Amino acid sequence: MTKISLPFTHPVAVATLHGETHLKLAPNAEARQRIARHLQLDRVEKLEGHFEISHAASGLVTVGGAFEADIRPICVVSLEAFDQHLRVEIAIRFAPEGLIEKMTKRAEENEDEDFEPPDAITDGAIDFGALLVEVLALALDPYPRKPGAAFSGLIEDAGTVSPFAALKALKDES
Repeated sequence: MTKISLPFTHPVAVATLHGETHLKLAPNAEARQRIARHLQLDRVEKLEGHFEISHAASGLVTVGGAFEADIRPICVVSLEAFDQHLRVEIAIRFAPEGLIEKMTKRAEENEDEDFEPPDAITDGAIDFGALLVEVLALALDPYPRKPGAAFSGLIEDAGTVSPFAALKALKDES
């Protein structure tokens, strides 16, 4: 199995989280450059995540908060980079594998169709850097368009050439 190289990581051992914890992440310029390459952006000017973490005695970890980013995506129309500001709220849960299995079993017994299991805690830690990059990736427009950008390429008049003209030409030959 190939291990994926992440552009930014910041693992925190769950054992160090007690009650409510606040965490602020702001990748340095080199990490932002790696994130920009990873997400195919021209640049990531600023990226800050503010996390509010609650760790229950059951092992369930709830992460809330928000991130803000100033990025420069590439416009799909003009192919020019443009400035964009993002602010996204974060709400996610993590749990050890055993707890996830118990929660899933209980949800199935109660026929809870809306149940969404928490993400798994891997190796006793949560990687908040990877979480920050993942949430940024999900917030990006897959087809970014610079404000005011309009396609001005060659557009043929669809009314002058029928899609059946080639078939008619073949019929006329026979």
